Order: sequence, then C-alpha cells, then structure tokens
Amino acid sequence: MDSHGGSRRNSGHHAENLRTKQPEVTTFLTKESEAKSQTTQNKISPVRSWSWEIISLLFAFALLVAIIAVPAHYNDKVLKRWPYDISLNTAIAILSTFMRAAIMLVVAELIGQMGWHSLRKPRPVSDLHHFDNASRGIIGAIKLFWNVPPRLASIIAVIVIILSPAIAPFSQQAVKTVPCAQEISGSSSLPISHYVPADGSSIRMSPVQSEISHDMKATLINGLVNPNGKEADVEATCASGNCTFAENSQGVTHTSVAMCSSCLDTTEFIKLNVTNEKGGLSIVNYTLPNRQWFIPVGGQLMHTATGDVDWALGGVDSDFAEMTKRSITNLTILTSSQSACTNISKAGADCPEDRFTKDLPDPKPYRSQNAVAITCALYPCLKHYHAHVKGGKLEEKVVSKEPLTPIDIVMDDDGFGTAKNLNRTTVQSPCLVDGEEYNFDNFSRMAESTKGALTVEMDGKNYTAPRQCIYAFGFAYSMGLEVFMRDTLFNRGCNVSYQVGSPPECGSRWWLAPLYNSSYDALDTAMDDFTTAMTNNFRRQAKIGLGVSGSDKVIGTVNETTICTVFDWRWILLPAGLMAVTMALLIYVVVQSYTNTTLPIWKTSVLPLLFYGPNVLNDQTREIDVDELQRHAGKIKVEFKNDDGIRLRKIDTTATES
Repeated sequence: MDSHGGSRRNSGHHAENLRTKQPEVTTFLTKESEAKSQTTQNKISPVRSWSWEIISLLFAFALLVAIIAVPAHYNDKVLKRWPYDISLNTAIAILSTFMRAAIMLVVAELIGQMGWHSLRKPRPVSDLHHFDNASRGIIGAIKLFWNVPPRLASIIAVIVIILSPAIAPFSQQAVKTVPCAQEISGSSSLPISHYVPADGSSIRMSPVQSEISHDMKATLINGLVNPNGKEADVEATCASGNCTFAENSQGVTHTSVAMCSSCLDTTEFIKLNVTNEKGGLSIVNYTLPNRQWFIPVGGQLMHTATGDVDWALGGVDSDFAEMTKRSITNLTILTSSQSACTNISKAGADCPEDRFTKDLPDPKPYRSQNAVAITCALYPCLKHYHAHVKGGKLEEKVVSKEPLTPIDIVMDDDGFGTAKNLNRTTVQSPCLVDGEEYNFDNFSRMAESTKGALTVEMDGKNYTAPRQCIYAFGFAYSMGLEVFMRDTLFNRGCNVSYQVGSPPECGSRWWLAPLYNSSYDALDTAMDDFTTAMTNNFRRQAKIGLGVSGSDKVIGTVNETTICTVFDWRWILLPAGLMAVTMALLIYVVVQSYTNTTLPIWKTSVLPLLFYGPNVLNDQTREIDVDELQRHAGKIKVEFKNDDGIRLRKIDTTATES
C-alpha cells in the first residue's frame, strides 16, 4: 500500500512539473486555466450558446408554417398535378419529418442540459447516463420518469419526445381528399312560371273567363289518379348531371306561380241519421250541413262538392278562413273509411269507436267503417323552392309559400260586380336579380337603372320592381279552372260497386275513386299532390309573359364531380402544440442560464466528464460491462463545486454508509 501511495505522490509531483507543457491531458484545471475559463464563460452570452438550437427551432417553425400554409392554399380546391408525381401528402410527410427532427435536436440538448443542472445537488453519476438515454429516444425518455427525481421541466421535455412520432401522421391526417363539385361550362336551367296562363295554355271564352287547355284538363285528372307519375314531374336541364342554383338570404333558389291547398278536418260537422225500415232493416246516413251525404251500407260511399264553406268556419276568423277567400274553389270530401280498421273482411271490420258508435245498429256491417270529412281551399300562390341537380336527379323542396292577392271585386248600385284587378299580382321579396338581392327597401333604386321594371299595386300601395320579381295569375284563367273543377272534375258521388272488392262506382267521374276509403291525412296529402301537379303544368308550359317573350326559367351553374383537397386544421394542433412547448422550454433554459451564471452550458456533450469529472477510479472499478459500470455509478455521488474553479466533485459517503 505504501508503494502505491508513493507512486501516486510521484505521479502527482510529475504532473505538476508537466502542467505548463501539457495542460490538455490533465484531469484538473490549473488556477490560470480556471481563470481563463471563467473569463471566457463570462464573455459568451447564453443566447449565443444556444444559437444553433434557436436556429433549429426557427427552422421547425418555418416548416410548421409551410405545413399549414400549403394545404390551406389548396383547401376546397382541385389539386393540380405536381412535378414528378409528388402528392400533397408526400410533401406534408417530408416537411413534418424534418420538423420533428429539428424539434428533437432542440429537446435532446435541453434534456442534456437538464442533466447537468440536476447535479447542483449531490446526485448519482448514473443520472447523467439516464438523461443521456432520454435525449436519444422514447425508451430512454420513458425510463427517466422513475430513474431520476421528477422535475416539471424534464417531465414536459420527456412528454414532447414521447409524442413526437405523432407529428408526421397527424400532419398528414390534416389533408384529406373528398369528392367535390367544380364549375364547368354547359347549360343548366329549371322551368318556373312568372305568369299564368302561358300563351296557348287557355282558350279565351269571354273577357272574364277562359277555358283551360286539354293538357291542363288531363293534368287535373292525372293529379287525382296518379299524382306521383313521372309525366307530371318538372325536368331540369343539366349538362353534367350535377347543377346548383344561386340562392338568396332565405335559402330560396327560385320562385314560381303555383297552386296550393289548405285543408281543415270537418269530421266534427258530420251528423248521423238512422232510419228504421219495415222488416228490421236500418238505413244509416251521414250528412254535412252543405247537404253532402253517404250511406255506407248499400248506398253512396263518398261525395265531393265545391262551393260555399261558411258552415265549416263557424264565424271564426282564422288562417284557413282567409285562404277560402283567396281560393279558386273550395272542395269538401265526405267519405266512409276503413283506413283505421283491422281484420277487414267481407263480413265487416273492427274499427275504432267514435262518437257515432253508440247510435249505430248492432249488425257488424254498420260498424265496419268510420266517417271522414275534409274541406280544402285550392288557391293560387307563390312557392319558394330550393333545388339542385345531383346525379342527374332533380332534388327540389318547398321552402315556403304565400298566397297571391285576391281579386278585388267592386259592386255597383245595380248589384253587378266588376273586377278591379284582372290579375292576382304579387312581388317577391327578397329577390335575386343578376346575383344581387333586392327587397322592398331598395326595389325603387334598382328599378331606376333597369328598363324592365313594372309598377304594381299591392294592399293599396304601388311598388316599382324588376320584372324578375313580379308574379301574376290571370283572373280569367282562374275562372276557367273554377268552372272545370266545379262542372267536370268534382261535385259527384260514388256508389257501392256490384263486384265485391272493387272500388266504388263513380260513373263518368271515375277519377274520384282514389279519394274513397281515405283518412284525413291521406286526403290532405292527395290535395297537396293534386295542386303540385297543377303547379308543374304551369311551369312546363311557362313563358315569361308580362310583355316579354321567351321561356321562363332560372339559370344555374353546371358542376363536375372531381377530387378536392380538404384541410382539417384540428389535426395540426398536436404538432403546433409540441412546437410551442419546445419553444417555451428553450426560453426557460436560456433564462435559467442568465439567472444562474455558475452553471456551465454543456448540453449533451461528454467532454465535461473528461475535463471536469471526478477521479472515481479505484481498485474496485475494473468492470468492463456497461451494466456493471452503471450500477457502480449509482453508488457514487457528485455535485458541482465552484470553490476554486468549476469541477464535479465526488461526495464522500463512507461516513454515511458506516
């Protein structure tokens, strides 16, 4: 042992003799080199020491901006072909990969510096090994949680490392491709009607009456028999099979003169009359105040009638009452119905009890149906639509509807009435004209610069508006419709058929048969379909009218289905968040370097262990295996000392151990 001690003393003496000649190989600093080192350190700013990391983080930020800006530029656009067949996702993958590398460079150096910072207090030498592993990958970062005492800064840095592999997939997920519509050249239009009747759709019988065309007569009959047939549909013109139409602030793409229906359930007005005949037979008769009737057993099963409906209003001022005043005709349907019944057979049916049940005779046939009555006002109106063509199919829905102004009849002293206005006229507001929206507040300004403006009277006021916003329904034509529905279409009953299971016998008005055996809801829908068929006929034959020739239609935009890029910015929140956290950590460490000038900025460098490390070599440290060295290092504690120069000093723990 003495020889060993003498050898060490000689070695130390020899090292003192060579200190000025070979300072780079010594394990301790001379006072002169310590002073030079302290002077050099004081001159170097922490910002300069972290300059490469700052540049790397700025580079990562620039890449993040590119990852956001490039797909945002192509958002909802058709992505054109790039050179060398590079796709947008490939570009994002490359940018995000470089971004992650730049962030990891900074975080690795930060964790390395945190390792040196942890040695301000006595810590095992193995801590440096754990921090070094954490800066190298995810496994080492995870192990850092339980290998060293947790500190907020190091925990955050470790989380950044663990989440960093998600930067590339999240960035790529932000860019998606979806089918989209691209505007192309081509024809796109949809028929509408500004004025009814169109030229050639009626025959003038007198100054106040016209006869409707044969085509409209067929439409009215078909509207009862087969209202959903394709021959009654409106067809759009669309070159590509995908077209859109400009819409106003209320979501309306177009408006047309139409027919509307408003119905009221008048079943409550039905009265039951039971007459007992000789031989024990009973006659059950259901009646309405307007003298409509039906006898469910062996008699008339249904009846339709047009005319006055004041009996159904009961003197109450309501929306329905207002519609009856504006209508062309008011229709009442009285029918027996088994729509709510079950177990229907030739012997009868099980029907829900109603207010008539207790007064009906006992035999089941008298109780095998319910009585239904409905009264509908059929009136001219404006229908506001929203439509588009998709896959060659017109998809059109009614957004709202409003009645046209009624004909104002002025009575003279002799009791003769004169129509003050020959057209039911209204003005659409808001209204689109050449892509601009107008309403009652600015119609006059637009009309002054438009040659095709007209002045119309509504509710006692005059309005000057563009022709595109004015709609009218001819008085003479409405009289022709009323006459046809009164004399030809309705006002007839249907009797029991002699053939069991067959529809009722309606004679020459066979088109009334589908109305039999219906519920109130079914009849309400039938009237809506009936008026829709009339509306579609108006639109198919429409001309612009009002002094202007040509077809009446709304012009749309032709679209072609292609592939567009969609940028979902929410997926960028993770990469951007990791970027922000890394920037905050760097700022924290730089500020820490300013406030604690005694702590060197060594980052992940291993050179400080060679130049400033403790002399831990002894007879027991002869292990070659890394794991054995790590276990031994865990028993040796060191800390920074700045008493006579910066150095990692070994802490003597023998007294504590003993």
